[in-house]
Amino acid sequence: MTRELVQSVGESRATVAIGSGILSSIALRARTAIGGVDPTHVLIVSDASIDATWGEAVAHSFAAAGVAVTRIPLPASEASKSIASWQQIMDSAVSAKLDRKSLIVAVGGGIVTDLGGFAAATYLRGIPWIAVPTTLLGMVDAALGGKTGVNLALAGGTLGKNLAGAFWPPSAVICDVASLATLPEREFRSGLAECLKHAMIGDPSIEPLLGGVSASYMSAEAGDQWRLIDLVARSAAVKLAIVARDPREQGERMLLNFGHTFAHAIESHFSAEVLHGEAVALGLIAAAFASAASGRMTIAQARGVVARVAALGFAVRLPRAIPIEMLEKAAGFDKKRVGMSLTLILPTGDGTAHIVRGAPTDLLRVGFAAIGATD
Repeated sequence: MTRELVQSVGESRATVAIGSGILSSIALRARTAIGGVDPTHVLIVSDASIDATWGEAVAHSFAAAGVAVTRIPLPASEASKSIASWQQIMDSAVSAKLDRKSLIVAVGGGIVTDLGGFAAATYLRGIPWIAVPTTLLGMVDAALGGKTGVNLALAGGTLGKNLAGAFWPPSAVICDVASLATLPEREFRSGLAECLKHAMIGDPSIEPLLGGVSASYMSAEAGDQWRLIDLVARSAAVKLAIVARDPREQGERMLLNFGHTFAHAIESHFSAEVLHGEAVALGLIAAAFASAASGRMTIAQARGVVARVAALGFAVRLPRAIPIEMLEKAAGFDKKRVGMSLTLILPTGDGTAHIVRGAPTDLLRVGFAAIGATD
């Protein structure tokens, strides 16, 4: 019960395996991914909350194959996706004497795969790594595409998302949907926002799957597991196709940032209250109303986006009202801005989106106001 896709990032090719119960064979899959030999040492960077389950499963597979393993569990929070955590991984890599034939395996959600991938990109100027996303959001978005990074602190105590990073694709991505059963419902639902985003920019057939899997993601029944595999595969395929055409985010890949300029600003002020997917869901609404203000879709269509987001169980307003100006300032630090020029991804009414460079900053205000920010 496995689907396999190919991630193509420039000259790099990697298998994206999506299945149920496949972590038990990760050592074999890793050997294939890195050229048919076992790594000299494996450093497992894991979300501390799942280290005893999925981190242990990965460690057991490599240990059974006779590979030396070092584990470093870390808290999976935006605040811990930091230079300090990167330093911890570097110290562990040095202590374990990792060499260029060693392997980093990142087990967890997007925070852990971003952090583990960035560590792999920077240790010895780059060693192989494998992404093992254990959240829906990680499987359909964060662990794909080869972008890695950490957050940096900004003035005033807010976080600048992924301001330090590198393009460093993993040698393989292993998505075991059985791991989703251990997610709290809120964490699982968070990933549905990225699936909805992919439905809105690339594959409308994804959206009808969303409600069904949210009701049965904890089920071990073969049919339910296959529906999860299908959802992950369809949604991942949208991102992988765009990345293959634009690996370095020079053009079309910017479409994947639909909702994210707004979302990253929201996260900078509500990181303790709002999960990434919840911020993206709000960002989709904000982008829709900004698009309506630009004439690219109607107000009725923008309201339809609100209904689609609400139908998945997401809030459609900020946790509390804050001034638009505060969110505008946070959006100004978004890495997708070039100089003083704002780039927004604005949806249309026909299931596509436009990359709008040099967008009027007034559209930011319209979007933030639509989700409850105040003048």
